[in-house]
Amino acid sequence: MTFNAMTEHYEEITVCGKPALFTSIRIKRDTIPDGLYAYDVRHDDECRGIPCEIAPFVMVNHWGTIILAEPLDLPDDGRRYIDEDTDWNYAPLDGEDTANHKPCTTISDFMTAYAH
Repeated sequence: MTFNAMTEHYEEITVCGKPALFTSIRIKRDTIPDGLYAYDVRHDDECRGIPCEIAPFVMVNHWGTIILAEPLDLPDDGRRYIDEDTDWNYAPLDGEDTANHKPCTTISDFMTAYAH
């Protein structure tokens, strides 16, 4: 089952140093507004709840969907293996420009904050 991106609520996280929205559900790609990029996240085969791979589509071990305001650099095979220490952070992006930033929970909020 897939869901409409515009009607869901998300958790703002940081992926590969970029702000992203995360949800554990599958999002219909045709409901993602132009200028945003969606990827699926696969979790580990042992089902320990560890995100381990980002790809345009994940069939098995789907952990969730991430949405970003800019594309991720993916290897030629289209799949990026996640380094937990550097690629994945459940906290919103931090830095000097984000001190008063309220984490985004909707696509509209995210587009206002990050879309170019």
